[in-house]
Amino acid sequence: MRMLQILGTVLILTAIAMGCFAVENNMPVFGRDTVLVWNSENQGFTADLVVRIAEFTPDRFIEWEDSNTQGTIFMPGRDILSGKGFASTNLFGSGMDTKGKDATTLWLSQRIFLELKDKKKAKCNLDGVGGLLTYQGQGELAVEVNRVSMILPIIKVQDDRGGERWFLDQEANPLMVKHIVRSYTQVLASITTNRHNTLRWIKGRKLNNPPQ
Repeated sequence: MRMLQILGTVLILTAIAMGCFAVENNMPVFGRDTVLVWNSENQGFTADLVVRIAEFTPDRFIEWEDSNTQGTIFMPGRDILSGKGFASTNLFGSGMDTKGKDATTLWLSQRIFLELKDKKKAKCNLDGVGGLLTYQGQGELAVEVNRVSMILPIIKVQDDRGGERWFLDQEANPLMVKHIVRSYTQVLASITTNRHNTLRWIKGRKLNNPPQ
């Protein structure tokens, strides 16, 4: 009887582990019309950032909006792969169409991501100023994906200015899911990939002829 109980417990734990593994590896592919929503809080004030993807690869073209304004950001494929910088705010120009220059935002470049995973440190221009990112370990974060809570694998990264960011532990999609600096916290609340025609400003001519 004792052996049967142990075996039953092992089977249950294995099933739970397999379930978590399946959830983590069933992350839907990002593409046109994917919508991402972050919630932020700073000293009691809350706000949302909504991002809609017009193109995910090879270039990345997104539109964004918060409670006050909106804009678009274009990140060339070469920066997605090998950009040396990460912009927290510089590419978010109110009412503007901005373009990354050797820097990404919201996503790490694959070069920096792989360097962090391999060497545990990576030089990075943070908002245009040289800095250092340090790998702090792995973890998990629950995010609503297409209205279902999903446990996502993440890596934790600290910069040399006291900030901490969490990114999806995916080479092709190292999305920032959490940012903590002093009293400010920003967390990815939801991912939606199963809706159509979500874009509001990147349409028609702008959609068919993105910046180069």
